[in-house]
Amino acid sequence: MLAYSFTAFGQLCRLDAKYEERTSRVILDWNMISHSTKTTYILLRSTDKKTWTEIVTDKMMKHYSEEDIFDYDDKVNRDEKYFYRLKIIDANNNTITLSNIAAINTVTDKSPWLLYPNPVNDILHLTYQGNNIIKGVINVTVQDMAGKIVIRFRAASINKKLEIPVTQLRKGIYIIQISIMNEIIMNQQFARN
Repeated sequence: MLAYSFTAFGQLCRLDAKYEERTSRVILDWNMISHSTKTTYILLRSTDKKTWTEIVTDKMMKHYSEEDIFDYDDKVNRDEKYFYRLKIIDANNNTITLSNIAAINTVTDKSPWLLYPNPVNDILHLTYQGNNIIKGVINVTVQDMAGKIVIRFRAASINKKLEIPVTQLRKGIYIIQISIMNEIIMNQQFARN
């Protein structure tokens, strides 16, 4: 399963997106924190960040807290890029806020990042072998097989070699992802011995 999490900077909503390669589905989750004027959320999808298509619309019917999580599974085509965002509107159809944009890349390119050793005992190494300049902060997340993020790591774009300590992880299979500028660059499983 490919997965990456994106968090909005505002407090009204947070949109997370994960790509499951095996089923070609994007799994979207978001929380809604009640606001006196919030009445409806609209989930939008785009392939170019210019033209947005409404894929889910729902009226908010109760007082929501941060623990209230909504989800939606979107069946997508492989070898494309998708962008998602939430639009929250009031009873007069005025936009209150837009969430972060979650980018999902289903293109099956070979990653320029080398991961070793696999399986790993204590330190997982990531080495950039690409020729292009890395533009943006390198975001690394490690998830367990249930999708829970167990490690978050950020590095400056000048780093070509990263070391991720994994001694606190239980033995098992994990998914590591590298994203730069909200785009998944690498997604790979590894085993912790």
